[in-house]
Amino acid sequence: MSKAPVHPNHRLQRDYPAKVRFCPLCGGSMAPRLILPDNVTRKVCDACGFVHFPGPKLVAGCLVIDHGKVLLLRRGIEPARGKWTFPGGYVDLGENAADAALRETREEVGMRVELGSVLGVLGDTANPSLTLVVYLARPLDYPAMTSEEATEVQFFAPDEIPWSELAFPTTVDALTAWIANARKRD
Repeated sequence: MSKAPVHPNHRLQRDYPAKVRFCPLCGGSMAPRLILPDNVTRKVCDACGFVHFPGPKLVAGCLVIDHGKVLLLRRGIEPARGKWTFPGGYVDLGENAADAALRETREEVGMRVELGSVLGVLGDTANPSLTLVVYLARPLDYPAMTSEEATEVQFFAPDEIPWSELAFPTTVDALTAWIANARKRD
């Protein structure tokens, strides 16, 4: 019997790995235990002994730049629905970050882009379960389109960016780095 497709609850996804309660191997309950020789506490399965070593989820995105302006989208989904950010999302298992950045840009704003250099690899102290790889990119086709994930799309010059309406600390960090790099080249 097949079940209906679902939309992932991205707010809930951010609870991983902090709220893991059951072993992914045997389903047994997990409890914090001291792990030697590192002397760190990790969740350990009471039944099979599996140790959960959490690592960050990788996210990849593009700052699409055209004539000195950056493409931002207004988020249509949680978290941060209604706030501005750049195209990006989770890297799938077996996918590299560059391919994920291209895929997410196409899915969210309907644009094919050409990747340039890596702008940076960013962490978010408010959400340490994510690490973000941000690429600079240039558009190969127009126009950017809206989608379920992007209710509005717009190019912004640095002095037009809606700073008080940005979605995440990493959005601020990436845009700040882009502006600083652009000023160095001028």
